[in-house]
Amino acid sequence: MPHITDLIQVHGYWIVALIIMLENAGFPVPGEIALLTAGYLSSPEGGELLHLWVIALVGFIAAVIGDNIGFWLGRRYVRARLEAGRRFLFLTPQRMKVADRYFEKYGALTILFARFFAVLRIVAGPAAGASKMGWPRFLLANTVGAFCWAVGIAFLGHAAGHAWKATRTWLGWGSWAVLSLLVIAIGSWWLVVSRREKKKSAS
Repeated sequence: MPHITDLIQVHGYWIVALIIMLENAGFPVPGEIALLTAGYLSSPEGGELLHLWVIALVGFIAAVIGDNIGFWLGRRYVRARLEAGRRFLFLTPQRMKVADRYFEKYGALTILFARFFAVLRIVAGPAAGASKMGWPRFLLANTVGAFCWAVGIAFLGHAAGHAWKATRTWLGWGSWAVLSLLVIAIGSWWLVVSRREKKKSAS
């Protein structure tokens, strides 16, 4: 991702904040790579162009703001559309009922751990907003997850040093591997619940 490195070298903290905020609001941009790169650029091997704790703080604030924007978009537009009886992408009003029950039970844990996985980090905020998950509960889980993620990834980039390329590659592959397992688990749970709902409707 040399173009991201160049962007951060030229524009500094604000471009890191913008990329992270957009990713957490639901846009498919590489927020984690931007934060990892910024951490690397704060290291001696990266030229010490940025300050590590400032990067962590910027990443934390941008992640919280972005996720809350995503939550608001999900609540304002996706939820309103579903309640009007219309579908949104793969979501239908019936499927959203299943998602509501999921977020009621596991919403806080989902928001907390989704932070560390690529695609889940993008969709978690809007999905929580579209569900009936309360905003105070979302905000608490979001804030805790954002703090751990921002500090952890910034320090990982800083510590990577000469192993920067390998760290970036393995972090990406590891994230996608865990994401695949999570998608399989959630998909299986969704199928089981959907079948139960169909049986109840039929009887």
